[in-house]
Amino acid sequence: MEDKSGLFTPPLGGLTKYELVLLISKRAHYLNQMRIDLQKKYRVHLIEKVKPTMVALKEYLNGEYGYTYEPEEKQ
Repeated sequence: MEDKSGLFTPPLGGLTKYELVLLISKRAHYLNQMRIDLQKKYRVHLIEKVKPTMVALKEYLNGEYGYTYEPEEKQ
């Protein structure tokens, strides 16, 4: 999981690095939007202990959030 420079390299699971970044960013955006909606609905300020990006990455690494590709059928 770590390369020689000490940087973290997540398992791609058949995805390119670009696809993985898009997948994680879309999930993080969704989680952040849920937080914003809850704040508006209940008129409270929610404090983030963990950033949405890290939550999305942990979900992916734990297998809680994934991606399946379904090609479009040609007509």
